[in-house]
Amino acid sequence: MMKRKILLGAMSMLPLLLAANTPAPEYDIVIRGGRVLDGAGSPWVSADVAVKDGRVVRIGRVAGRGAKEIDAKGRYVSPGFIDMMDQSGRVLVKNGAAENKLLMGVTTVIAGEGGPPAEAAEIPAHFKTLEQQGISVNYGTYYSATQARVKVMGDGAGQPTPAQLEAMGREVKIAMDNGAFGITSALIYPPSSFQTTSDLVTLAKVAAQCDGFYATHMRDESEGLVKAIEEAIEIGEKGGVKVEIFHLKAAYAPGWGKLMP
Repeated sequence: MMKRKILLGAMSMLPLLLAANTPAPEYDIVIRGGRVLDGAGSPWVSADVAVKDGRVVRIGRVAGRGAKEIDAKGRYVSPGFIDMMDQSGRVLVKNGAAENKLLMGVTTVIAGEGGPPAEAAEIPAHFKTLEQQGISVNYGTYYSATQARVKVMGDGAGQPTPAQLEAMGREVKIAMDNGAFGITSALIYPPSSFQTTSDLVTLAKVAAQCDGFYATHMRDESEGLVKAIEEAIEIGEKGGVKVEIFHLKAAYAPGWGKLMP
């Protein structure tokens, strides 16, 4: 009877001894055997992806274990997509889950095509609100050149005076200093449509001081499509900034075929 008790006691210790001899996981997550895309246009490769402390630390054949192991055989593994024309700045304040983005693989959003959900001076407070509340995506914003115009001279038509244009430039500088990625325009809609190429070049030069860029919903997506593209390029060249064109397309029949040789 005594021998049986000793044997049972020894057997009960076996799981503890095995656990003590098992090395701790080297990574937080290891995604195994997926079709890995690097985000740079290269063909997929079969590989493992190891993640530790929120960062990808190894891609290839990963020998070490992860605290969580994911079998990705037959599935694609890629970096998160970036939505460069996000419209959810105000929505995220109410609900930071952003499930509509995450379920499509979007992990980073850049808001502000029509203007950020905050004035230039209030961008840090907006960021702080989102940070304290918690959101499930990486978030950044542009600053709208139209927002600067409306703040200085309202939303009516008309050309700004030199003093007004200078005041708009100050708003752009404040926004850039507060973390905006660059300036935007939506020239197909008023009051943005009231801004001239020259006005936008002036404001782009301010953004360029902070290595910002110019992103635009062009002035025309129909008959004047080519001229609208040329305007965007001109603003970039004269303003000293890189250019992004939101949803480049020929939206209406008069523009169809204009970009084809």
